[in-house]
Order: sequence, then C-alpha cells, then structure tokens
Amino acid sequence: MKMQKPVWMLMVALVAAFALAACGGGGGGGGGGGGASTTIEIASDGENLAYDKKEFTVPTGQTITLTFKNVSTAQQHNIVIVKGGEDVAAKVDEEAINAGPPDFLPADRTNIIAATKMLGPGGSETITFTAPAPGTYLYICTYPAHYAGGMKGVMTVSP
Repeated sequence: MKMQKPVWMLMVALVAAFALAACGGGGGGGGGGGGASTTIEIASDGENLAYDKKEFTVPTGQTITLTFKNVSTAQQHNIVIVKGGEDVAAKVDEEAINAGPPDFLPADRTNIIAATKMLGPGGSETITFTAPAPGTYLYICTYPAHYAGGMKGVMTVSP
C-alpha cells in the first residue's frame, strides 16, 4: 500500500501541470506582437472606386499578412497603406501619379508602410508587414483619380 501513495501524488501533480499548461497558451495574442500574426483580406468593390472593407484594426507590432484582390472586370487597382492620414495620403497619391505606370508608386517609399503592385482585373497579391505604432493610417488606391474618387480606407493600430 505504501507504493500507491507516491504514484497517486505523482498522478495528481501531472494532471495539475497539464491543466496549468492548457490555461497558459496563446503565445502573445494580447497587446504587442509577441510573434502572433493577423490575416486580412480586402478586395475592390466591383466596378466602384472603393474597397469592400472600409476599415480594419490590428495590434501594434504584429505581423500582418494582407491579401488584396482586384475583383473589377475593367479597372486596375492597388492598395497602399500610408504612414498617416489625409495629408500624407494626398502627398503619396500625387507622387504616385507623377511616377506613372506600371505601378503608380513613388520611388521614395518613406511615407508608405506597405503596398501591392498595380493589379489588373482579377489580379491578387499578398503582402506582409509589421503593424506600426498605435494610431490611424489610411490605405488608398494610387491609380490616377481613384483616391480622389474615394477609394480609401482606415487601418487602426491598437496598443
């Protein structure tokens, strides 16, 4: 009988250890990146100068995988996430138009967090970037007149 007591205590200790391990998982899903990642899918809104998602939120420091799909049957589109609001977006858009085809992206990417190339009808591209400091950032299409026509959205980065 004396042998059963240590075995019983060992079993209780193992069950407790497994229970604690199961409760502690998640690996950094709270604030900050902690190695976690988020997947976002955004598409053009048919033939409209718009994205199907007007806004999305991600945690700061997290790896973001964004897939953009151009579902238009006639127009070219891209997605460019800029480091700021309307003032920065307007500057990036102007520089992109001046840069011209094929991608309508400025040579100086200082004000850009991430961008896809210009995609023809039915095209798709996946980009990966690290979410910047908490704040509000616009994403725009830099094809001429698309941003001015309202093709934009908001990425909010939370702490």
